[in-house]
Amino acid sequence: MHPFVSRLAVTLACAALLLGACSSPASPSGSPSATPSVAPSVSAGDPSGAVDPSATPSPTSSETASPSPAPSGQTTTYVVLAGDTIYSIGRRYGTSADQIVAWNAERYPSLADDPTTLQPGWELIVAGAPNVTPRPTASVAPTPRPTAAPTTRPTEPPPVASGCRAGNRVAAGSPQTFSRIPGAGKAMAITLDMGGRLDPGVDILKFLIANKVCVTLFPTGAMAQTSAGKEIMAIVRAHPELFEVGNHTMHHCDLVNGGLGSPTTAPCNGGPPSADFIRNELTSAAAIIKDLSGQDPRPYWRPPYGSVNAGVLSAAASVGYTKTLMWDIDTIDWKPISQGGPTGQQIATKVMSRAQDGSIVLDHLGGYETLKALQIMVPGLRERGFTLTTISDLLN
Repeated sequence: MHPFVSRLAVTLACAALLLGACSSPASPSGSPSATPSVAPSVSAGDPSGAVDPSATPSPTSSETASPSPAPSGQTTTYVVLAGDTIYSIGRRYGTSADQIVAWNAERYPSLADDPTTLQPGWELIVAGAPNVTPRPTASVAPTPRPTAAPTTRPTEPPPVASGCRAGNRVAAGSPQTFSRIPGAGKAMAITLDMGGRLDPGVDILKFLIANKVCVTLFPTGAMAQTSAGKEIMAIVRAHPELFEVGNHTMHHCDLVNGGLGSPTTAPCNGGPPSADFIRNELTSAAAIIKDLSGQDPRPYWRPPYGSVNAGVLSAAASVGYTKTLMWDIDTIDWKPISQGGPTGQQIATKVMSRAQDGSIVLDHLGGYETLKALQIMVPGLRERGFTLTTISDLLN
């Protein structure tokens, strides 16, 4: 064979073999190629390279955990203020709205149906452990501006949001006795006697401060000088824009019949008190009240047990107590539920159903259900258009 023909035949044979190899199917016994891994998408706004949660959702996040039942041990509670929502409270305490509902629906059943029924004054469980502090709210620090030096001294405290007033005490004038203040308009006074048990007193005052409620307190000298009484008087002294004081005598004796008294009955024994005894009860208490609160209680006073007659009124007026303050709504909050006393809801319902223009409500700083009642009736009375204010404000 010619050499050229031989080389051409070899070349054509190799080409045929190559074409056959390219067109043959892959061997079923061959190892499959590895599937390329795809890197998870990364949020462009997160320089840390965190995985985009939209690409890899985490069903175990605490935000989506099922709500747990109300804890049986110590908890952290929060008193709802105007403007709060269940969602804003949840954010502050690092929990969900659903969890807050689960913890509190038994006490406030309307939450389970509609979380927007949240009302100022409600006390919510917001954490299953005690003393949990809220998260700070995010804010942008303002750019400081140069300010001119003040030309006058600071004057009165900032205005009270509720529109009530304290500190505008009336002159003594002629003797008057009030169970309700006529001509007061759509306003009323919640008054707090301080003649015995004081356990919830500080918490009550904190609630009143948080909700800008002006009240008149009637402390006895004996209770004002106890350790709890001094703490309460210090709060009163720090908030003269909200709190004013009257006189409830030194020992809480029955000034008509004698006897009774608090915290001891000893000074009250011996029959009906004399005019000098009554005057001393008022002047001794006034010295203590004025020293601790910074306020002279005159001309306001409240006879213990509401026990009063013409002789008692005359003796009181002779030492400057010409405005005798009784009440038209008695809450009976000094009596515990175990002894037939009212619940907080019953107190609140009674007050809201009987409130009139110029009403004077008798409560006690040591009332067993008083704080719970205030948490319901303060927003309830305001919704009905009442301004909650002091005796002074009603009389002016």
